[in-house]
Amino acid sequence: MIVKDNVEHLIGRELTEKETRTIDWLNTWEASTSSTIAHLINAAYINGRLMQKERNKE
Repeated sequence: MIVKDNVEHLIGRELTEKETRTIDWLNTWEASTSSTIAHLINAAYINGRLMQKERNKE
């Protein structure tokens, strides 16, 4: 399941109405599918933070 509050925390803002509807729709999928998407969102966030740290070292 994709938790909207968690996504908002990761992106640093509130979700738009369209984004909220999309997450609600994704959460109707099988749990393993929506969990995979949630994992990808989190992995992208972590990767972005790591890339930012690397750029700051330069």
